[in-house]
Amino acid sequence: MILAKSYSFPINDPGKIPYHPRNRAMKADHEKKLEVVMFFRMRVRIVCLSLGVILFNTFMAYAAAPALPLAVRFEKIDSLKIGESREFWVSLPDLYNESDERYPVLYMLDGEFNFNSGVIGGLRHAAQLGEMPEFIIVGIPNTDRAKDCFPEELTYNDGSKAGGRADRFLDFINEELIPHIDRNFRSDKFRVLYGTSNTGFTAVYALFHSPELADYYVAVSATLRVPYLLAKRDQLIRDFKGGERKLSLVMGENDFPTILSQNGELKEKCDVIAPAGLSCRFTVIDNAGHVPAEALLVGLRRLFAGWKAAKPAAGSGE
Repeated sequence: MILAKSYSFPINDPGKIPYHPRNRAMKADHEKKLEVVMFFRMRVRIVCLSLGVILFNTFMAYAAAPALPLAVRFEKIDSLKIGESREFWVSLPDLYNESDERYPVLYMLDGEFNFNSGVIGGLRHAAQLGEMPEFIIVGIPNTDRAKDCFPEELTYNDGSKAGGRADRFLDFINEELIPHIDRNFRSDKFRVLYGTSNTGFTAVYALFHSPELADYYVAVSATLRVPYLLAKRDQLIRDFKGGERKLSLVMGENDFPTILSQNGELKEKCDVIAPAGLSCRFTVIDNAGHVPAEALLVGLRRLFAGWKAAKPAAGSGE
């Protein structure tokens, strides 16, 4: 009787296979299989490493080269409407030069105060978050603010005067500045007019006097205790025929009492007697005073609530 001696060895370690003539073929086959496995493992590691390098380089490229703000453009118009040269400033969306997209336009009154990197940066960031569209932003600095704010001349207690040129100033914006912007930049004809304090009144006045000038109006801490508006406010609201227009009134909790009361009354009257199409938002910012720093952003967020789902139709201001 012949007894066969058995061997126990780990199959993954060919070096420990006991020597035996019959084991030579087994050992060679095992080594060949291990070579194939090692080859494919190496290929997988190389592919994974290559993909990692590609992803890292792509990330670094985006991190190293963000979309930087474009330089502000300084331009002038020799206005026939107000008989003087008017400077204005234009801030374009960061990606303006990288596409053929058209943009709504935000016209800022009190440009020397409102047209600044903090305000514009906030709007750009909100647009990146999808809260509102990107804007072409046009800042209109004052030459004689006192004259341009009010339609009629006012005399203050100290004898100084203001107002009397608002109609001509709005004609300059409507008939000279807006056509210039539309000709030279990719505007989509949707417009917002923004004013603060006395020019907040000008924005409200423009809504009723020249509603075609803009689609949305933002008036911050608007000075509404003006004889013209006090006398005609209810009639202006009731007889409004400007179509679909939105007004956003924004002020601080610690604003002047007359600002809070007059803006509150305008909101109430719009809610009660305004015809279909004219709507008004009213926002008081906590712990803020006259013309809060975040007022424009807050006002636009109210106006563009739900914008992700339904962007306002361009050209409704035509």
